[in-house]
Formats: sequence, C-alpha cells, structure tokens
Amino acid sequence: MLSLNCPELDAYHKECDDLLVSFDYTHFTDSFSALIKHTKEHFAHEEGIMQEFNFQGYFEHFEEHQKILGEMSQFLAMALQGNTLFAKNYIKNGVGERLDIHIRNIDSQLAMFLKNRA
Repeated sequence: MLSLNCPELDAYHKECDDLLVSFDYTHFTDSFSALIKHTKEHFAHEEGIMQEFNFQGYFEHFEEHQKILGEMSQFLAMALQGNTLFAKNYIKNGVGERLDIHIRNIDSQLAMFLKNRA
C-alpha cells in the first residue's frame, strides 16, 4: 500500500497490507473477520487523531470509514451465509484497491495536515 511518510498512519497501512498478502482463504471468514477488526482499530485510531487536532475534514473522513466498514461487513455477512464467491472476489480484487484509493485521496489529506503541525 501507498506510504504517506507519516508514521501515525503508515504502520497501520503496512499491517493491513500484510493481512491482505497473507490472507488465508482456507479459513476465509476468520481471516476476513481479522481484516475487519484491524480496519476498525485503524479507523478508530485515525478518528481519534482527527478529533484531538480538530481536523476540518473529520466528518467526510469518518463517513468514508463508515462506507468502507459497511461494505466489508456486507461481504462478510454473505460469506457467513455460505455465499463466498463474491466475498472472495472482493478480497482478491476489490478491498485492496478500495483501501489504496482511500489512502491516496483521503488519508493523504490527514497526513499532510499532521506533517504541517510538526
């Protein structure tokens, strides 16, 4: 995943990338649940930073987090019901790109804001 040269964000992004690279399709729902758990923790961390420093783009950023988590939860729910085809395709071809776009377009603004504060 894209590095923003912002340690507060990059560590979580690297962990997410590691989860995607090592995704265990034989234990699909467990791996997907772990990815969602990590993503929720990462987003909560970002949201805490944004609130602490009164980041003006907080609400838009928060809404984007909610969209991504909702999307992930929807695909996990499908997988838990036995319909893994779309969920597996989402992991292989969708979520990584979705998160990269989020990092490039949304997190980059937060990273710039944090760097300017230093």
